[in-house]
Amino acid sequence: MAEKKINGRTFKVTPMLASEALAMQARLFKAIGPAMPRLPAILAGLKEDRPAEARTAAEVSSISALVEILGGAQPGETTALVKDICEKAMIQRQGGNFEDVDLDHDFTGHLADIPAVVLFVLKENFSDFFGDVLKSVGNRARAAS
Repeated sequence: MAEKKINGRTFKVTPMLASEALAMQARLFKAIGPAMPRLPAILAGLKEDRPAEARTAAEVSSISALVEILGGAQPGETTALVKDICEKAMIQRQGGNFEDVDLDHDFTGHLADIPAVVLFVLKENFSDFFGDVLKSVGNRARAAS
C-alpha cells in the first residue's frame, strides 16, 4: 500500500486484482495509443528514488501527456476511464479512516487534483508493467533496425 499527500489530502492505493489490472491495461493501451513511446521516460521519472526535481519535472510531463491522451478520446470514455482509475484509490477522511474515493464527492471543487491522483494510481499499479513492456518493445525495435 502506498500513500501520497495531494494538496493537503492523503490518498492510499492498494494493488488491483490481476483481472481488474488486465482490463484496465487494455483500456489504457486503447487510450494511450500514439503517446506510448513517451511512457517509459514519464514513469521512470516518477520513481521515488529519483531526485525531487526530476520527479517534479516528470510529474508535470506526465500530467501534460495525460491531458494530451485523454483530450483525443470521447468525453464519455474519458470520464469513465478517469472515474474508474480515481476510484481505485482511497482517501483519508476527517477521523483518519480511509474510504474509497467517490469521484463526484471527493473532486467537486478539487478538479485540479484529478490528474495527480490518476498518475498516483497508475504509477502504483502499472509502472513496472509498462516500464518492462515498453523497454522490451524498444529493445526489439532497435534490434530490428
